[in-house]
Amino acid sequence: MSVGTVSKAILEDAKKIAKQYTIELDEKRNTELSEINESIDKLKEKKKEAVAIKISLLAKTETSRNNLEIKRKRLRMEQDILEVVLIEAKNRLEKLEPEKREIILNKLISVATLSNIYSNEIDEKYVKKIVKDKYKGNVICMGGILTEDDSGKIREEFTFDSILESIFNNNLREIRDILLGETEYGFQCNIL
Repeated sequence: MSVGTVSKAILEDAKKIAKQYTIELDEKRNTELSEINESIDKLKEKKKEAVAIKISLLAKTETSRNNLEIKRKRLRMEQDILEVVLIEAKNRLEKLEPEKREIILNKLISVATLSNIYSNEIDEKYVKKIVKDKYKGNVICMGGILTEDDSGKIREEFTFDSILESIFNNNLREIRDILLGETEYGFQCNIL
């Protein structure tokens, strides 16, 4: 074999090896690119899922926030209505007809157990007539009586103010139900 033939054979073998190496390199690059693209697709999918979850949570949070604000506004409205009702009740008590006032005062005086009795200026004349020397003066109130012992340490309040406040506070739920009715939020407003 001649040197030329050997060199041609070596060159041919080198070309085959280079071609084979190029093919293997292309296959390896394609495999790596495919894996990279797959990883990118997986990351994109995970990102989409994360964004979807985030959007869902934000929507739920916003819905909860809106529901809470609606409940707060409704409670404020209900409180305003209850305050109007309380004010109206006070106004009616202040304008009570004298005959009804005297009937109520008689009942209050009959349950009073302490010796000193007070009333407002409006009721003073009538209360003095009934309790005589037990009457000790005026107090600021809508009506009714206030009693205390001789030492002034023990008091019983039978004023319209204290009775109304006690009845109103002790029956708030029933008053609210009568005025507003029940709904999914606890009340259905019949007067609005």
